[in-house]
Amino acid sequence: MKLAKGEKRPIGPTVKVELDLEREVADQLFQMEKYTKISKSEIVTTALLRFISAHKDYFPDSRGN
Repeated sequence: MKLAKGEKRPIGPTVKVELDLEREVADQLFQMEKYTKISKSEIVTTALLRFISAHKDYFPDSRGN
C-alpha cells in the first residue's frame, strides 16, 4: 500500500518490541525521523511491511497470505 506524501496509514493495535540495530542503521533512523517528522515507529513499520510483502516465502505455507 503506497501512501501519498504526508498521508497517514491506518494504525492497528501496537506492541513494544526491543531489538538491537547496527549503529549506522539506528543513526539513519534518527536522522530520517528528524528530517521527515515521521515517527521512528512508523518508519520501521513501513519498512517491515514492505519487507514482509516482498518475502512471503519466509513464512510457513499455513500462513495463507
